[in-house]
Order: sequence, then structure tokens, then C-alpha cells
Amino acid sequence: MYIKQRCLSPILFVGCACLILPSSASAVEYALGTYGLGSSAFGAGVTPPPGTYVTEAVSYYNARVGTTITFGDDTLNPGTIARIFFEATNILYVPERKLFGGNMGLSLTVPVAQVDYEATLGGPLGGFRTVNGWGIGDVVSRFQLGWQNGGFSHLIYVQAVAPTGHWEQGFSPITGYYRPGVDTGWAFTWTDSKKVLQLNGTAGFTFNVENTATNYQSGNEFHFEWAAGMAIAPGLMIGVVGYDYRQISDDSGSGDHLGPFKGRVDAVGPGLTYTTLVGTTPVVFNMRHYQEFNAENHFQGNSSIVSLTVRY
Repeated sequence: MYIKQRCLSPILFVGCACLILPSSASAVEYALGTYGLGSSAFGAGVTPPPGTYVTEAVSYYNARVGTTITFGDDTLNPGTIARIFFEATNILYVPERKLFGGNMGLSLTVPVAQVDYEATLGGPLGGFRTVNGWGIGDVVSRFQLGWQNGGFSHLIYVQAVAPTGHWEQGFSPITGYYRPGVDTGWAFTWTDSKKVLQLNGTAGFTFNVENTATNYQSGNEFHFEWAAGMAIAPGLMIGVVGYDYRQISDDSGSGDHLGPFKGRVDAVGPGLTYTTLVGTTPVVFNMRHYQEFNAENHFQGNSSIVSLTVRY
């Protein structure tokens, strides 16, 4: 049973890797990005065998920003606090048909968020305010194509963000950012011959479309996520996870009142994944926590992500 469980684990990790969760904030409009930093970790480069995979995930992000930020038409003074709780459902379908010798994957992620912001607004009519509320987030569709060669798996992906989330003008409890975007990248997973050590990485670029309601053009972004784990028991792997974020082009547009506002942040923390069978159904449990540091023009805080993947 030990061997069987360990062989299942790299197959199913991908159900959590393709989730789009709330991002740790990036230095763009709202100081929040549409790509969820920390979404990709263990099994990042694996596309599973044909089938349907359903993942339920929850995430909590608690952070403070040390600089002035733009929030729609409003300017928020340093010290703004964001508390964001997300629940997301991801459905991944892998067809039988191959393309260029690789397995295709089609997925859709639908998030729902509860948000709580505390801030001091700038300007003569400013003052301390809090807002909170909940709503659907921005829906993300994704296509990926992956290959496997022994213990090395890798994939390319492209995903589109639809501005479906709840959005209002000004300092409001928004759960979507009213700007479409595209994220594309490459991910890999390497497992040693004894299936004890696993190394993972995902490098991607986010290309943002202008928010036409606020005339704010967010800059493009680069992210690199990584995870290193070791199997310590049947089906159980623990390790270290992290990410590095850099904004690579300036913000612009008539709604940009702060100039280039290029940001950065890094994060590291513990992670684990557990694979088992419930009857004959493969199930994967993932948990990880990120502590951010080295922030500039960027929220800095911590986030926790828990997910459960079931193969049908």
C-alpha cells in the first residue's frame, strides 16, 4: 500500500496547482493582483491522466501596506489593512486525446470572497474608514499542456481572468478588480528515483488590461513560485514553499495618481501534502502557509491555503 500511495501522489497534486486563489497583493491598482501567489506548489508541473478532478480550497490573507496606494478613485494613506477570505472551486478536465505528445488540461476556477479593509483616505474629505462585504470573485479559465519523462514532468499554461467579481467605484468591499488579464508560464516537477525528494517551480507573467472605469493601466508582473518536499510516511510529504514577485513595467493611465508604483515581495513558509484512497477514490489534501517579507510598494503579511482534491 505504501508504494501505491506514493505513486498516486504526483498524479493528483496538480488539482491544487491550478487553483486561482486570492493573491497576496501586488503593486498594481488596488494593490491586489489577479494571479494568486501561492497557487502553485507541490506537483506544479504535473498534468494528470485523463479524468475529471475537483478541488475545493480556502485561503486567508492578512496584510498591511506601508505606502500610499490607489484604490479605484480614492487614495489610501500608508497603513491600509486587508483581510481577505476566499473559497474557490476548481474543475480540471483532462481528455484522452493528446496534443504534441502531451496531456491537455482544461480548467475553470470560480472563487467567492469575504473582504475587510481598514484605511485612512487621503484628501480634505479623508478620514479613517472600514468596509467589508462578500461576493463572487474573478472567474479564471485555463489551458495547459504537459509532458512527463521519468521523474521529470513539466507543462506550459495560459489562463484568462474574466472581470466577473463584485466591483464598485471608490473605497468599497470589492471582490473583483474590473480588469481582464492573461497569465502564461511554465512549471516543472522533479522527483528522485526513490520518490522521496520532490522539487517544483512555476514561472509566469501576468499581462493586465486597462480598467476602463478608472482609466488605470496596471503594469505587467512576473512571479516565481517554488516548493521542495520530502516523503516522510506513506502518502505524506512535508517541505518548504515560497514565491517571489516583481512588477516588470510601470503603472500608467489618467487614473494613475502615484506614478510607476512598481512593487515587489517575497514569501516563504511550511507546506505539506497527503495522498490517500477513500474507498477506490484518490484524494489529495494540501496545506501551506506563507510569510511575506522584502515588500516595496506592496502589501506585506501572511496567507494560509488549505485544499482538497478528488478524482472522479
